[in-house]
Amino acid sequence: MSAAPLLLAWLTLASTPAPTPPPVHDVYALDEAAFVAQAQADLALLERHVRGLRGLQEAVKQSRGVYLQKQGVPYTPDQKQLLLSTWAAFFDYFVSVEVIRQRYWDFVKVPAVTQPRKHAWGFLLTHGALTTELAHGLTYAELTLGRKQLEVLLDEPAPEYGLPARAFARFKDKAIHVSTSTQLLTGDGYKEQLRPLLVKAGALDAPRVPWLLQEMKHNSKVAKGLLTRRGATLFAKATVDLTKDTAQRAFFPVQRAVAEWMGDTRVRRVGQPLITREQALALLERMEPGDIMVARQNWYLSNIGLPGFWPHAELFLGTPAQLSAYFDEDPAVKAWVATLPGAPGSFTQHLARSFPAKWAAYSGQDAHGDPLRILESISEGVSFTGLEHGLRVDYLGVMRPRLSRLEKARAIARAFTFQGRPYDFDFDFFSDRTLVCTELVWKAYAPAQDMTGLRIPLVSVAGRRTLPANELVRLFDAEFGREDRQLDFVAFLDGREAEGIAREADAAAFRYSYRRAKWDIAQE
Repeated sequence: MSAAPLLLAWLTLASTPAPTPPPVHDVYALDEAAFVAQAQADLALLERHVRGLRGLQEAVKQSRGVYLQKQGVPYTPDQKQLLLSTWAAFFDYFVSVEVIRQRYWDFVKVPAVTQPRKHAWGFLLTHGALTTELAHGLTYAELTLGRKQLEVLLDEPAPEYGLPARAFARFKDKAIHVSTSTQLLTGDGYKEQLRPLLVKAGALDAPRVPWLLQEMKHNSKVAKGLLTRRGATLFAKATVDLTKDTAQRAFFPVQRAVAEWMGDTRVRRVGQPLITREQALALLERMEPGDIMVARQNWYLSNIGLPGFWPHAELFLGTPAQLSAYFDEDPAVKAWVATLPGAPGSFTQHLARSFPAKWAAYSGQDAHGDPLRILESISEGVSFTGLEHGLRVDYLGVMRPRLSRLEKARAIARAFTFQGRPYDFDFDFFSDRTLVCTELVWKAYAPAQDMTGLRIPLVSVAGRRTLPANELVRLFDAEFGREDRQLDFVAFLDGREAEGIAREADAAAFRYSYRRAKWDIAQE
């Protein structure tokens, strides 16, 4: 079969039947160099998501007994937590992979003759994402077949885990749809037809492309095996559905618009977070070194695989001058510093002596010319950042530990030791080699013999002990109003997507915020 009929089959069974508004951001509108750079970045992201999905599959194997539990035996609360957090993590990765798939979907409209590189890269990412979704999605769904109790649990709305109602049922309907399988088969055939073009475009020599081709081959084999084994049962209903729904662009249970909005690149409000610079500057006047922040941007969500509305946490330091004014004259801090090697004259002098390169970096400015005030773990690693990066987001909550200045000084000194370490894409809280955003906060304030610290319990996500940023707000809510509460409310700037602004909200709104759905872009 030639390439043209394969593409025709793809378009016939996989295109949207009705006109839809063009996406605000079209990756194919980029010049070729920028397009290839974006494609390579998305391929690296896809590889990261694949690694996360494989980790989840291993976690499922370890807890297989829970999935195979006899029907009629109620799940314990711990079992429900394991099942929901695992499905939520899968859902998170599936939606994130779907973002990549939809971003490059229109490769079929890019002429292979005149634009071979864009066509080739577009196909690789579209089909690579599809085979990833199918192989891992069908493998997971296989565990639930005939297990009504489990399917009911997974289909219930669970906003705290980022799960809308009937997410699992809709996922299965899409995964086993006739046109979805058609895309898999035509894509596999087209890959072989496209090989000369991949060579011509220089794609086969690019980093990660050999890995992707092997991954496609493996995932396609897994998906075809599952579809073949369950074909008669799975396609009975799906064939009927085909007459009603030939639009398979939105594969997993997420609206096309939502998927277009998400991802590492903002596609509508480029560089325009809901919190204004004026709001951020006003908020700075109310903040103190050691404050803990939670942050969210609607258009790209970090911590894929962890549930919750709040995806990110940060530690506020203030400028070096603010750090000095806050700590250097405090009697308890001065007494502690006097016991340190070399007897530094002040806390800030201790930091400057102990971490000369880090202190020099912290004393500089960001790309906007603003002082560095924040320490956070981002994809580039544990970094000092400024107002535009750390505060100008869409939603921002600020909490203040109810600890002495001495305890906060110890926490900040600890945090300095982590600056420069890589981001922890595996969310391994038991290693200091790499750190995720909440891990930085958790380890900075961890109780010790000489430090009361903050008692922040880890939670199990897919069987792994970790700390989603949402849990910081959950802790704040659970302890609110108690004499022994660990955190006080400072501020909450609540984004309003429809209005294009962020509004100041009170502690009550902040307490509720962690219950919001993770993928609800419109918000409540």
